[in-house]
Amino acid sequence: MTPSSSLPCESPLTPQSEVADVVWLDDDARVIDRRHAQLLDRHWTMLGVSVAVIVLSFALQLNPAGRVRASWLPFDSLPPLCGSRAIFGVNCPGCGLTRSFVALASGDVAESFLLHRIGWLMALAVVLQVPYRAWGLYELRRGVISERTWPAWFGRFLIAALILNWLATFCG
Repeated sequence: MTPSSSLPCESPLTPQSEVADVVWLDDDARVIDRRHAQLLDRHWTMLGVSVAVIVLSFALQLNPAGRVRASWLPFDSLPPLCGSRAIFGVNCPGCGLTRSFVALASGDVAESFLLHRIGWLMALAVVLQVPYRAWGLYELRRGVISERTWPAWFGRFLIAALILNWLATFCG
């Protein structure tokens, strides 16, 4: 049997008797390749987003009215980004995070805390993405695909913290 034959082989990972140097991949190998590609894409995307957030936090400023501004743009402040506030007039759980990140990047920790109580925690999570994603890319380059459960739990913790903070602000 040749590799181009349409007849299935008895064992998906066993080379055929005629062609010993051909490795036959099964569905598990395709799943591993697909998982590798997904992890690679996720690590690069999250690394890029994290670096962009960090750079913009340092590049942007707060104007005297407390709005975010970019010194290289001709207008005094950027438009609000929150759809919930623009459409419904209600702050979302993330309202104030951008301003909190910008204040934190400029060294004003007290202002950062006033703008969003857990802005410092979210900023720390963004900063920690850089070494975590770099390590993940290093592992993938070495061929290591590790399934970790703690990132998912940490992400759920951050979402719960945002919602609890929002409820505390909204209700109290």
